[in-house]
Amino acid sequence: MTAKGKFFSLKWKLTLANVLLPILTMTLATVFAIHTINGFISRQAQNKIINDLNSAHEIYYSSLKCLKEKINRGATSYSLIKGLIENDPATLKRELQNLRENEQLTFLTLTDSSGQVIMRAGNPEFKNDRPNLPLLAGALIGSPGVSTETLTISELNQENHNLKHLVDIELISTPRARKTELTHLEGGMLMLAAWPIHDARGNIIGALYGGKLLNRNNNMVDKIKKVIFSTAAFSGQDIGTVTIFQDDVRIATNVLDSSGNRALGTRVSKEVYDKVVINRQQWNDRAFVVNNWYISAYEPIYNAREKVIGILYVGMQEKPFNAFRNSVTATLLLILGVGAVLTFMVVFFYAYGFSRRLSNLKDELKKVSIGHFKTEVKIQSNDELSRLALSFNEMIKALHERDASIEQLHRELENKVAQRTTELETRNRELTEMKHHLLEMMGDKKAINYRLEESLQHLQQAQQQLVRSGKLAALGSLVAGVAHEINNPVNIISGNLELLEMDPAIRQRFATEIELITTQTGRIKKIIGNMLGFARVRQTTLKEIDINLIINQIITPLRPQLEDLQISLETRLLAQTTLVSEEESLSQIITNLFCNSIQAMPDGGHITITTREEQGCVEIILSDSGCGMTPEQVENMFNPFYSTKAEGTGLGLSIGYELLRSLGGDINVDSTPNQGTTITINLPANPLFLFSNK
Repeated sequence: MTAKGKFFSLKWKLTLANVLLPILTMTLATVFAIHTINGFISRQAQNKIINDLNSAHEIYYSSLKCLKEKINRGATSYSLIKGLIENDPATLKRELQNLRENEQLTFLTLTDSSGQVIMRAGNPEFKNDRPNLPLLAGALIGSPGVSTETLTISELNQENHNLKHLVDIELISTPRARKTELTHLEGGMLMLAAWPIHDARGNIIGALYGGKLLNRNNNMVDKIKKVIFSTAAFSGQDIGTVTIFQDDVRIATNVLDSSGNRALGTRVSKEVYDKVVINRQQWNDRAFVVNNWYISAYEPIYNAREKVIGILYVGMQEKPFNAFRNSVTATLLLILGVGAVLTFMVVFFYAYGFSRRLSNLKDELKKVSIGHFKTEVKIQSNDELSRLALSFNEMIKALHERDASIEQLHRELENKVAQRTTELETRNRELTEMKHHLLEMMGDKKAINYRLEESLQHLQQAQQQLVRSGKLAALGSLVAGVAHEINNPVNIISGNLELLEMDPAIRQRFATEIELITTQTGRIKKIIGNMLGFARVRQTTLKEIDINLIINQIITPLRPQLEDLQISLETRLLAQTTLVSEEESLSQIITNLFCNSIQAMPDGGHITITTREEQGCVEIILSDSGCGMTPEQVENMFNPFYSTKAEGTGLGLSIGYELLRSLGGDINVDSTPNQGTTITINLPANPLFLFSNK
């Protein structure tokens, strides 16, 4: 067998058919699992970063509230209020500087009730100006407040002349950032709070405001990171980052650049800036941060005028998540591969055993095809293949029994030929006696001529009957042998065809051819059955029958078909005498003749069935208005294998004629082309007459 033939063998087909679907299912399940896990990881990471941003938001605005409380404590300080009322600069300076240092404020400033600066803790020499701060204006009318604000470098120098080194941040060009012509940050961003100062009577006598600079204030972002991020989730990796932006510039961050330093001065990407600062929306998605991709979340920071002046950011590097996702994917793929290999091995093992057993069955079929009917397939289990082997053994047994039956039939046919030969010898003796009788009658010419014609007529009939009997006997023997020789290959073809139909791939690919072979083998079996029916000697069982009742039983089921074919039927059942005959054979004879009459009238017509009694016999007369027959067709219509129909075998009328003769009856046919046919069946009513003829 070639390599291609081995690949397309039943073993490999069964293996592939049973492996492909599980592997495909496993592959789809793995792909779905990978997709689901990746989506789950991404969603969990994004949900976590959103929660982290909310936590950072709370910490940030808690710091604002804390600043507000610090300014509140200063504004309600007895010493500060007393110094303000007494206009004691030394006391005010001392109190403000102590409060600034204790509360770790970047600056702290005191104003009078008109908003004019009285004293600055960070720059005592600069005073008497009126700062343009919305929070200060609110405090002077009794509304304390806190917010995030941005001040220019000059405004910051007025509050504290030591802030320039903190505010001066160089802008660093980063990928995806929006274009700008600035090289350094202009101004600074800070948390600012203001609180009114009241005297004993509750009158506002001034205001206290202070702030905490966010530029380079890495303590805040590190505090937020420490609270919201855990390094245990990814084997100690530092993956979380927090950043405070002034506009789009990082002014406080723990994001590191390529050198390992804090990425101060780097800028947010343009797409994030447009959504957060310009469109005033949160960003919850992956984003490019400095030099890596992060799972990130951004939210705008507003000032007291509800203007976006900065951004609060939290994020985690994608690399650990990607590594975890790749690890899960690799594990699932490994499981898929191992499962596929194990599935293939198991299925191949069982397919190999099935193919081997089927090969043994094929070998036994070959033995049967050459005539070895004593072989037997061993049954090793109780599955479908074992039941097939059991059916095979039963088929072999049936073939062996049929072979013996056909052999018995052959012997019976030989006996029938011998019987016909004896009848022929009897006829010859009768002819010899008739010859002597003729010689005695030589004196009377008229009597001689009359008896001679009568004898010649009987002689011709006897010769025709003997010739027909001899032909039928010889043909019966031939038919039995041919049917036997054809039946074995046909049964083998049918058996192997059923095996082929067990393979779904073959059944689907060759459905038309298999149906054609099945139809034709069925037709061959039908022909063989007719041939064996022709050759078989029937055992006659006689009983009293009503011929009119038999005819009604035959035509009643056929009346709807006659109406569809536009054929009218007339019955004249006049016979009253009960016949002693064989019911099954008589029904077969009448049915065959009636069906032939129907087939002779494809365009409709008329059929008449008549029964009557005539000189101790019962006549059955069947007349139709069909196409009729020529004299040659009438002469040959009862010969075996003679048929004018494309689908006919030519055995139906022959078998019927033999059955009729065995019942002691005769048949007469009168037909004219294009005018119709009349068939008359004569049957003896007296059983003694039947026995004497037999």
